[in-house]
Amino acid sequence: MITLQQLKFKYPNTAFGLTIDQLTLDAGLTAIVGQNGAGKTTLIKLLTGLLTPQTGQIQLAGHSLAELTPAQRLRQIGITFQDPDDQLFNSTVESEVAWGLKQLGTDTETITATVDRVLLEVGLQDRREQNPYDLSLSERKLLVIATVLAIDPAIYLFDEPMVALDWQSRQRVMAIFHRLAEAGRQVIVITHDMDLVAAGFDSVTVLRAGEVVFTGTPTALFQDAALVQRAQLMLPRLMQITAALGDSGVYLDVADYARQHEA
Repeated sequence: MITLQQLKFKYPNTAFGLTIDQLTLDAGLTAIVGQNGAGKTTLIKLLTGLLTPQTGQIQLAGHSLAELTPAQRLRQIGITFQDPDDQLFNSTVESEVAWGLKQLGTDTETITATVDRVLLEVGLQDRREQNPYDLSLSERKLLVIATVLAIDPAIYLFDEPMVALDWQSRQRVMAIFHRLAEAGRQVIVITHDMDLVAAGFDSVTVLRAGEVVFTGTPTALFQDAALVQRAQLMLPRLMQITAALGDSGVYLDVADYARQHEA
């Protein structure tokens, strides 16, 4: 569980600030959504300690984030940025995945087995000797996911993980998310993809102009048309289609639509 209390952060020389009086992010699959500039990436950076709030506190499972050592943070929190090039710096795919484990003093045998396992899970087992920058953008996105899977922290933070992924890779990543949640990990995803939010997540938090304006289930979010409009979000495509046909129901995916219209 992540708890934020009386949190305030403001960038120097700008008008933008993030203010969160109280927010609890529970285990499972949580999406963080909002228009560009709402504060999503700033929140993620605060959760990882890349930014420090001017006031307030962030607690991870009851422990203050500020009190964790770098090694403890690495064990507790893993992050992938929207642009994988911001975090790739090793000469081979294999060494990229192994790097974090080496920082933790992991033995060679465990490193080898872990690298093999996570590269297989993301589908890069045949790319291990390649330079990361010889991979496609989609493959580099999968690689940074692999680097976090290797550490297997308690909390996973993903910033727009589906951007640039094809359908097969998206399915692979969602399967990873569900596996992690079932294993008791906390998975938090920043996304603009409302279809993904509707079909794949237990909880959603909405940011608008640096403030939390909603936290709850996707169904509750999409039932509130005024909130969706105020936060400048899009409805899932299925709901856009059904709304155009005069149906104001909330449908998370095609299977949900079929269930609600069974004879």
